[in-house]
Amino acid sequence: MTTIVTGSPGRRDRPDVRLLVSSRGSSLAAAAAARNIANNDSQQMLIDANRLGDDTEIRSDVTVVGAGPAGIVMALELAAGGLDVALVDSGGTRYSKAAQQLGDTPHLDPRRHAPMSECTRRQLGGATVIWGGRCLPFDPVDFDEREFVPHSRWPVTYDELRPFFQRTCDYFVCGRSEFDLHRIEGVEQTSIVPRLPDAEVLTSSLERWSLPTNFGREYGSDLERSDRIKVYTGLTCTEIETDASGSRVAALHGKSLAGKPVTLRSSRYVLSCGTLETTRLLLASDRRHPGGIGNHSDHLGRYYMGHISGRAARVRFTTPPRETVFGFDRDTDGVYLRRRFSFAREFLHEQRLTNVVAWLVNPEIGDPSHRNGMLSFAYLALSSRLGKYFASDAIRKAAIGEGRPAAMAHLANMLRDPFRTLAFMPTFGYKRFVARRKIPGFFIYSSSNTYMLHYHGEQVPNPQSRVSLADDTDRLGLRRLKIDLRFLPQDVDGIVRAHRHWDAFLRRHGRGSLEYVVDDVEGHVRDNAADGFHQAGTTRMSREPADGVVTPDCNVHGFEDLFVNSGSIFVTSGQANSTFMILVFALRLADHLKRLASRGGRR
Repeated sequence: MTTIVTGSPGRRDRPDVRLLVSSRGSSLAAAAAARNIANNDSQQMLIDANRLGDDTEIRSDVTVVGAGPAGIVMALELAAGGLDVALVDSGGTRYSKAAQQLGDTPHLDPRRHAPMSECTRRQLGGATVIWGGRCLPFDPVDFDEREFVPHSRWPVTYDELRPFFQRTCDYFVCGRSEFDLHRIEGVEQTSIVPRLPDAEVLTSSLERWSLPTNFGREYGSDLERSDRIKVYTGLTCTEIETDASGSRVAALHGKSLAGKPVTLRSSRYVLSCGTLETTRLLLASDRRHPGGIGNHSDHLGRYYMGHISGRAARVRFTTPPRETVFGFDRDTDGVYLRRRFSFAREFLHEQRLTNVVAWLVNPEIGDPSHRNGMLSFAYLALSSRLGKYFASDAIRKAAIGEGRPAAMAHLANMLRDPFRTLAFMPTFGYKRFVARRKIPGFFIYSSSNTYMLHYHGEQVPNPQSRVSLADDTDRLGLRRLKIDLRFLPQDVDGIVRAHRHWDAFLRRHGRGSLEYVVDDVEGHVRDNAADGFHQAGTTRMSREPADGVVTPDCNVHGFEDLFVNSGSIFVTSGQANSTFMILVFALRLADHLKRLASRGGRR
C-alpha cells in the first residue's frame, strides 16, 4: 500500500511527502514507480489519480470532495488557516466525457428535469466552467418564518450570513455586495421606467454579473502555489466508511477512472460535490447506516428544489421608449448589473406570496417574425455548428428554443437591416468573447416600448420531490440516481399572482400594463415548470436531527467530522440561483473549521 501524507499538522513550510510501501508482495519496480510519484507530488500539487500506485492512502487535515467553486474556496481558506487539504474531483483541468458520464442517469422526467450532463460539470471549476455568471444572494424574506410556505424554517438568519457577502463577491469578482440601486452612486434613474416608485413592487433591486468567473481558471494557479493543498483529479469518491460506532468517519473510499482504489483519511471531511452528487454519496454509504448516512429521520434525498421560470407575458410601458432601462447597467467598478421586478418583503407576507421576480428580455430569437437582423444573426450563430463555442449547451438551447430552423427568414432579416447588423457583430463579439469582463448578453431596443417578461420564482419545499438510488450503476460501481422533481400548485399560483400584482401596479401608476402571450396562463406555467440547473435541498439544514440532515454548522447530525458544503443544505430555494449562497455558506463553514482546528481539534 502506498501512503501519501499531504503535510504534518502544525507545519507552515512545504511538507515532505512520505512514502510507505507495504511488504505485501510489492515489487521493486512498483515501489520505485510509487516513489517517483511521491517525489513528483512534493513539487506538483495537481495529481492525476490514474498515476497513483495501487491501494494508495492519502492523509491530510481535511479532505474536500469536489473542486467546484465551493470546494476550491474551502481549500484555499483552510490552507490559509494552516490546514493541509486534499482536494478531490472526478474530473480534470479539461472536460472529460468519461468523467462527465459518471453523473448521467436515465431515471428522470425530461419534461421536468434537464439532463445531468447539461446541469453539472465534472471538471476543476465545476459548474462555473459553463455558467453565465449571475450573482445575487437570497433575500431576507427567504429566512423569515413563513407559515404559508410549508417546511420553510431555516435554523440560521439572514443577518448571520450577510457578513460573508463581500468576501463572496470578491471571489466571484462581481464588485461590491450592494444589490439595491438606491445604495449605488452614479445611478440617475433607479426605476426601470421614469417615475415608477418603489412600493409593494420594486424595480431597484438588482443582480450582479461576474466575469463570468471560471474558478478553475481564476484560482488554479493559487491551488498550485499553495504548500498545503494537493488536488487529486480523476478521483471519484464512492463510499464514506464509518467506524464501529457509526458516528465518525473512518475513511473515504474512491476510485480513479481506471478503477484504481484510493483511500483518504483526515480529521475532517467536507462534501462539496454538488447538490445531487453529495446526496448520492451519502445515500450509497449505507454499510452501517440503512438508507445512507444522514438518513436518520428519512429526510435524506427529500425536498429537492430548483426554480420555476419561463415567459407568459410582455410588458408594454406608456413612458417615453428612450427612457426605459432595458439592458445592463454598469457600476463604477465596471460590473454589469440587471434590474428586475420584485416585491417588498412585507407585501410578500401580506399577500402570502412566494418569492418571485421578473426581468425584461428580448423576443424569442428563433422566431424570425421579430424582423430584427441582430436577433437573427445571434440565432444563426448559436444554432450553427460553431454554437457550442459561443455558449454552454444549456444556455445555447434556452436561447435558440425548439422548432424547425427558418434560416432563409433569418437571413432576410439580416439583409433588411444590414448596417446595424454588421455594426453589431464586432462590437458584441469583443464584449462577449474577448473582454476580460464579458457582457452577459445583449438587449434590443423596442421603439414600441414593449418587452417580453421572464419570470423566476422559488419552488416550495416538498418532501415528495426527491432523489433516491436506482439499481443500475456507473462504470465505477456507484448506483445511479433516480430524480423525481415535482412542482406544487402553490409554485404555479405564485407566478400567476405575481403577474397580476405587477400589472395592477403599472396600471395604478400609469406606467404601463402586461399583455399575456398565452390564453391559459396557469396551464402554461404548470406545463412548462422544469429545472435541474439550480439544484437545492436533499440534505436540508435543521436545528434538530428529526427535522433534517445537517446542523446549522453544516455537519451531518450525529457526526463531528463530516460536513456538507453544497446547495443540498438549503431549506428553501428563494428567487436567486444557488451559486452565490453556496459560496456564502462555504466561507462560513471554512471559518468554523479553522476555529475548531485552532482549539486543537485535529486528530
